[in-house]
Amino acid sequence: MLSSEQGRNILRARSFLVPTIVIFVAAYLVLSSSVGFRDVMAAMAAIDLRVLAIVLLLSLANYALRFWRWSLMLSPSSTALPPSRHFLIYLTGFALTTTPGKVGEALRTFYLRPFGISPRRCLAALYNERLFDVVAVGILAMFIAASSGAAIRWLGLLGAGLVAALVAAQHPATIARLERLSGFLPGRLVPSLANTATAFLHDVRSMMTVRLAVIGTLLGLLAWGAEGIGTYIVARELGLNIGPQLAIGIYATAMLAGALSFLPGGLGSTEIVMISLLAYAGATAPAAVATTTIVRLATLWFAVALGLGAWSAIEAFPGPIAAGSGHRSERKSPHAASPSDPEGR
Repeated sequence: MLSSEQGRNILRARSFLVPTIVIFVAAYLVLSSSVGFRDVMAAMAAIDLRVLAIVLLLSLANYALRFWRWSLMLSPSSTALPPSRHFLIYLTGFALTTTPGKVGEALRTFYLRPFGISPRRCLAALYNERLFDVVAVGILAMFIAASSGAAIRWLGLLGAGLVAALVAAQHPATIARLERLSGFLPGRLVPSLANTATAFLHDVRSMMTVRLAVIGTLLGLLAWGAEGIGTYIVARELGLNIGPQLAIGIYATAMLAGALSFLPGGLGSTEIVMISLLAYAGATAPAAVATTTIVRLATLWFAVALGLGAWSAIEAFPGPIAAGSGHRSERKSPHAASPSDPEGR
């Protein structure tokens, strides 16, 4: 289990969620007011509920495809875990997406450890998941980068540099140098950290087979492309005459900007870039703000809502310990200590 300190960190992160929502709403109200609040609200109200349902289904397809990829990375260590329970656990990682440091991702390690999946392996899968996402979003962003200004091209170069650094980190030569370096470092703490990093990179590399790299990238393209199609549907519904390729490129570029900003959930940076690119594509200011608001509600905040729902469901119904098991978890609280482990680890 996570340590009691890590449990407190998760609870502290959860306390940031409501202020984050308040800031998000306030920022959008200010932004809407600056371009015409009534016009923005009128544009949002014009969205047909059936269209909104389709956009939400595309977001669900995104989560399902990414979960499939996540399962492939943890296989075969996750064979004792019922798929439905695993999917709920995966969704809990979205609950605290908008909090500092994305502490919510630690929720997955917390709920997967009782099934024999180590936190280090979960973090290795998370690392690879982020790598696949950056690669996929970077490829989709090329739809717009080729015909945009210098700022967008620099954004693409930064994304490519980030991918190159992540790939280089798991190269055998990098791991070997880190292992040799740990033997020459003074003291205990720094060599221990170097050894931990080396073990982590070994776990990362053990997952990264050629087959998984190909499948993971393809699933990432399909997953993020689905949300890009959702952006296209919303933009067209609000009267913006753009093609699906450009809409996907706008969405992917905005997502890449949010990732490179290192802000929780890309809040602020993603919205600014998306609004700017939609305006560049010919949208009026109210339509650009309305499109961005709807897309972010149907992607980021929809994911947060699903994550909170999954978290609540897991806490309310602990479920079977293993696939086919009729036993129930005796855990009363996510941070309760077990009799054999007074610190809750």
